[in-house]
Amino acid sequence: MTTIKQILTGILVATSVCVLPNHSVNAASLINFEPVDGRFPDGSLTVDNMPITNQFSSLGVTFGIDRNLDGLPDGGLFANLEAVGSSDAVSGFLSTIGGGFDMAAPGFEERLGSFFLRGVSSLANGESLLISYTSPTKAASAEIWDIDGEPARGFEQWEVQALGSDLSVIDSIISPVGNDALESSPWLWSFDRPEKDIHAIRLVYRGNATGVGLAFDNFSPLTVEGSEPEPNSSVPEPTSAIGLFVFGTFAYRLRKG
Repeated sequence: MTTIKQILTGILVATSVCVLPNHSVNAASLINFEPVDGRFPDGSLTVDNMPITNQFSSLGVTFGIDRNLDGLPDGGLFANLEAVGSSDAVSGFLSTIGGGFDMAAPGFEERLGSFFLRGVSSLANGESLLISYTSPTKAASAEIWDIDGEPARGFEQWEVQALGSDLSVIDSIISPVGNDALESSPWLWSFDRPEKDIHAIRLVYRGNATGVGLAFDNFSPLTVEGSEPEPNSSVPEPTSAIGLFVFGTFAYRLRKG
């Protein structure tokens, strides 16, 4: 009877270890600027129009504004959190089909969520958003919202730049010229390079329309969103290996006994 109890105990311990979450593997995080229980990762309370700087430093990135394009954040200038809707006079974009300021086009409401990142003020051309990395990455993706335009007012356009170790541009992506399809809707950009050489990412306005704001959301800092590989079931997770080791130890002891 004692032997049976020992065997069952060994199985129980091994199974328990195998089903424990594997916290040693860092999953790619999506920064959508939506608070959890009203707070960001650094514990700060989420408030509309709050400056966004190092609230996400635990994920390896900080945010700033780089007007002089030297690859470094400019002192006294900050990107800001923006609440969806016309709750105040400050906005990220005007939606002619979403029903007001900072409103997603029909069908994109859940994607935009309740918050996104905007520039220093509502309408300030040339405010280049800068995302600086603690450690370089090879891939990233995010969305710029509401890239629109019309002949009478001009057209919006953005360039997304990947900066290397010396903060020079090593890769870039140009958005489509503003059009009706991107009105109050997202444009997804992404980098996926052969090696981890991206030390910062910068968004630079390249359009000819004036009075343009910035709406930035759903930032995946380490991978292209949706490209994360599925777990390989043929290779045991570290926790599973520990469980097998524990079970093997119990079996060995029983055999010695």
